Amino acid sequence: MKNLFISILTIFLLASCGSGSSEQKEEEKKISSRDEIRLKQYQVQGAKVYTAYCANCHQQDGKGLASLYPPLAGSDYLLENLPRAACIIKNGQSKEIVVNGVTYNQMMPGNPITNLEVAEVLTFIGNAWGNEIGLVGVKDVDKWIDECEGY
Repeated sequence: MKNLFISILTIFLLASCGSGSSEQKEEEKKISSRDEIRLKQYQVQGAKVYTAYCANCHQQDGKGLASLYPPLAGSDYLLENLPRAACIIKNGQSKEIVVNGVTYNQMMPGNPITNLEVAEVLTFIGNAWGNEIGLVGVKDVDKWIDECEGY
């Protein structure tokens, strides 16, 4: 009888600890919902920044311009290193790069935009044309910009 009681008590305790409270689940939904809203806001604002600063070279469809300007759609170079991408968007770059196996050596000027706008445009680019990186937060971009190294 004692073993049965201990077994039932153990099952009860495990079940109550593992499932989490309804308040905790509700808070997780709120956080998820907030991030989802912020993702959509960043995508909308990022599209405006992209049109103003990026589309002339990288084109509205993100496919780049022949061998002059690299694509952003499906770009291995962009997607493999977001901190580097943030630094290049903000500060520009003049080094030769290889994107999806193609070499580009056209200089890219820096953009006079805020770190928030960098986060927004990276979120837009990172979720357009088949790219799927999710939300790029401004706190991450702040850190990345502070740590930029010769891109």
